[in-house]
Amino acid sequence: MKALLRRLLKMQFRKKSRFKVKKGVFVSFENFLSKNQVGDISMGGLSFYYEDRGIKLGRGASALKVITRNGHVVEHIPFKTVSDKEAGELIFKNKKIKRQGLKFGRLTMRQKSMIKIIIKDWRVPEDQKNHSFFIR
Repeated sequence: MKALLRRLLKMQFRKKSRFKVKKGVFVSFENFLSKNQVGDISMGGLSFYYEDRGIKLGRGASALKVITRNGHVVEHIPFKTVSDKEAGELIFKNKKIKRQGLKFGRLTMRQKSMIKIIIKDWRVPEDQKNHSFFIR
């Protein structure tokens, strides 16, 4: 709530619209085997949820990839971590769930077009946004 008020007072708004995505879109860091469910995505970045096990996720990685269940892959995406905080809306017993927000670096034309395709194919329709995060 404080962050929202701060942004309103400074009149800072997102430059690019964020879209919630259906279950089946994942993010993975270079040199890491694990992949995590994406929560929302835009042409400027994405956010995802992960279980905090005490290891800083993405540490030492210089690029990431976005993978979908139907085979779309966008590789070598430069990024910068902009937030990494506990996700209060997801509660699992004995697990600490965090949400990490990433800002994309400079993208190639191919990467931009693939992200547009992923947004078009995987975004949650407006009438379903208030339902569960893990929509199928």
